[in-house]
Amino acid sequence: AGNESRVASFIEAWFRREGFRVEVQRAAPARPNVIAWLGEAGPTLLLEGHTDVVTEGDPAEWSHPPFAADLADGRIYGRGAADMKGGLAAAMLAAAAFKRAGLTPPGRLMVGALADEEGAMLGVRQFCGTPIGRQVGAAIICEPEQNELCLEQRGVVWARVRIRGRMAHGAMPEAGVNPIWPIGTLLREVPALQRRLRRSAKRSRYLHPPTVTPTVLQAPIRGVPQANVIPAGSELILDVRLTPGIDGDGVHQEIERLCRRVEAAHPGIKVEWEPLGALRLPTKVAREEPLVRALAFAVKQVTGRAPRYGGVPGSTDGTILLTELGIPIVTCGPGNRLIPHQVDEYVEIRELADAARIYAVAAWKFLEG
Repeated sequence: AGNESRVASFIEAWFRREGFRVEVQRAAPARPNVIAWLGEAGPTLLLEGHTDVVTEGDPAEWSHPPFAADLADGRIYGRGAADMKGGLAAAMLAAAAFKRAGLTPPGRLMVGALADEEGAMLGVRQFCGTPIGRQVGAAIICEPEQNELCLEQRGVVWARVRIRGRMAHGAMPEAGVNPIWPIGTLLREVPALQRRLRRSAKRSRYLHPPTVTPTVLQAPIRGVPQANVIPAGSELILDVRLTPGIDGDGVHQEIERLCRRVEAAHPGIKVEWEPLGALRLPTKVAREEPLVRALAFAVKQVTGRAPRYGGVPGSTDGTILLTELGIPIVTCGPGNRLIPHQVDEYVEIRELADAARIYAVAAWKFLEG
C-alpha cells in the first residue's frame, strides 16, 4: 500500500484499449482512482475493487514469490491474489464482456479501481465526493468471500488510548508515576466493555457479535525503552468491531467512560483517547433489494446452485459507499475469506471465472430493472 500508480496506469490503459470511458481521480499523491464505464443513461451499477495490498512480510516464508503470480494446482499465488486483484480482474472482464459482445448495457455499468482500502480509505472517500461517484445507484464490492452474497458487514472503531505518567529511575519508582500499571486495569475492563456492546447490538444471522481486541501496546510512547527507566507514557490501541444496532456516539461514550474509570483508579495519571481515522459503521442490506435479487439469480444461472448468504467480519469500501451515498451494497467476490494478509495468499482460478460470469449476469439483470 502507499503507491498504486503503476497498477492504476495498467488498468487505465487496459480500459481505454477496450473502448471504455475513463476518469482518473487523485485520491492522494501517487494514489489514483481509475473509474471506467459503459453506457450514459439509466441506473448505474458499480463493480468496486481496490488496487492496494498489504505488506508481504518476509518473502523467505513464502512457497511462491509474493509478486510473481505463480500458477499452480488451479490457483494463482501472490500478495493481493485474493485481496483483491482477483475480484478486481473479474469485474474488469465482466464489464469488458459487454463491449466485446457488442452489447450496450441497459443503464451504466461502472468499474471502480480505488486506492487505499487497506488504510484510511482515501480512494472511496474521494470517489464519493465526485459527480461520477454521486451517480452510482448500487454497488457490488468484489472482495474475497468465496462468491457468497454478503448482506451485512461489521463496522470498526480503532481507539488509541494514551496514558501519561511521570518519567523516573526504575530504582526509585516513588519519584515518578508509572503509566504501565494502568494498562493492566484497562485490559481487565475490556471484557466488560465487550459485553456491554453485545447487549446493545442487534442479533445477526451472518456476523459474529461485537468484539473489543487490544492490538498494539507501546511504552514509552516516544523514545527507546530502557530496563531501568519508568516511561513518561504508554499507549494501547483497541480494535472495536461493531454490528448493526450500535451507533458510533454510543461506542465513543463507552470508551470515554472506560478511560475515566482507569484514571480514577490510578491517582497522578492522565488518560486520553482518540479514534484513528473516521468511524466505519456496520452495514446491512435486505434480501428483497433488487441488487441482491439480481446477484442471487446470477449465482443460480452460473453455478447451478442456490446462493449462499453471509456477512463480512471486517469493513470494506462498501461501508463508505453506503454511509456517504446511501446506496445498497453487496459484497461478493472470489477467494477464500480466511487467506487475505497471510503467507502464500492465493485465489482459485475456477472461482475467478465464476465471479466474472456472476458479475456480468447480475449487472444485466439489475440494470434492466
